[in-house]
Amino acid sequence: MIRSRVILALTVVFFLIVGITYTFVDFRDKEDQAFSYYRDGKYEKVLDLYPDPNHSDSELVTSLLSQSVSQLEKKANETKTKADTLAYIKKKDYLKIEDWNTSLGVYKHIHDPFFPNLKKHGNDYKKSLITKILSFQKAIPKDKVSYYLLLLILEDPRGLEESYSRALANLLRFPMEPIGEIESSFLLEILAFLNESSASLFYENYSVISGTNVNLRSGPGKENKEVGKVSSPDFAYCFERDTHEETVSGKQGVFIQCFYPELAKSAWIFSGFLQKSNPSPNLVANFEKRFKSIDNEIKIDFVNWLGDKIPPTFYGTYIPRERVIESGEVGFPLFGNKTKEYRRICKKLAGEKNYFEFSFLPSEASEIIPLFELNLVYSGASHLVYSIEIDKEAILINRNRYILDEERKRENLSLHIESLGDGKLVGSLWRRNTGLLQSLKSLPIDSASYSSGRYSWEICLPLAASPTRKQTLLFEIKTGVH
Repeated sequence: MIRSRVILALTVVFFLIVGITYTFVDFRDKEDQAFSYYRDGKYEKVLDLYPDPNHSDSELVTSLLSQSVSQLEKKANETKTKADTLAYIKKKDYLKIEDWNTSLGVYKHIHDPFFPNLKKHGNDYKKSLITKILSFQKAIPKDKVSYYLLLLILEDPRGLEESYSRALANLLRFPMEPIGEIESSFLLEILAFLNESSASLFYENYSVISGTNVNLRSGPGKENKEVGKVSSPDFAYCFERDTHEETVSGKQGVFIQCFYPELAKSAWIFSGFLQKSNPSPNLVANFEKRFKSIDNEIKIDFVNWLGDKIPPTFYGTYIPRERVIESGEVGFPLFGNKTKEYRRICKKLAGEKNYFEFSFLPSEASEIIPLFELNLVYSGASHLVYSIEIDKEAILINRNRYILDEERKRENLSLHIESLGDGKLVGSLWRRNTGLLQSLKSLPIDSASYSSGRYSWEICLPLAASPTRKQTLLFEIKTGVH
């Protein structure tokens, strides 16, 4: 009887401990925790998950950390949250507060140590930049407006039209320092493209001025201060409408906030003096030409690969394997080999290429595992130029080693093809904006075929004929022309 009561008591205690543990301990993956905290507005907790600013799990996490800093900057400039936010920031040695003096007082800017580590022109970089710009809810110095505007207009808005247009409108609201002629043309091209995008604030909001010496005002309504005048045939890109209807000069309408390229500033204007129109088609054509390299980028991933059959668009001798899901993404497993015999599956690539960006999870094996190979195809045959391999310590490009971080985490690296010399290509290995290995020479190639453009690229995945249990995961390869 006593024994049964003791067992019952121990059982109750055990389940109580388990219940308390599951209630107060978060067993989720750290990256999942970070996304959850960010979604819930707990930006301090996102930063607390990663105490070392120089070390994060992935480009996605680095972007999330950068966006959290931007959100805290927004809170640092709001009356209700200012004191607590500044107190938190001062506890973080790597977060520095800078006072920006403006005509409306001091703006608290937080130096972001994560943003410079993001790869320019990538989606994570763009999302972080957009979040940073949208955090500016108060006026910032004119030179800072111009600085962030120049960063933004160098990025392709396609795929992010809604948030990109909001960020652009947010900057155009503020007074700015003049930007150069070329940069001004970039801005006009972006605005012309956004005028055609239904997800954009600027959608079908290009207008020409109908009238002479039409007043511009500092806010919606005739009672606001006059800040300039415009006349036909001046034009504007509009992005915000007031809801209050008024009558001005016998015309009924509302006040609209617009950006006037000729004046390089924004102001409110009565809608009765605007006539909808379309910008020059040449602007959109120039936009598309400028970002043509982005269109030409090829992304190779394994989302549609199921394991039992060769990945779509590849050819060769395939050895079936199970697909692996890591942090929600499909990874293609590449194994160590008991012998030196490999089968290969390959994908042919059309057009010129000068970079190969690849994402992978390093191996835990001391043995070298081939990750992928780059071939040049000319004279009817494939010629190996670069072999990319890894072991638990390093990545090897044609046996040139770069030691990876000790922690096994997803890596995003890029091989850049830079020149041709002495019958060999010369490249370099990069992580985001940091060069890791320079002067990486390829195996010998036919210089005449390469210089004349009579070649194509090919990516091959070496499959071990006698696989060991040790593996690495390849997530994707992106290639194109920078």
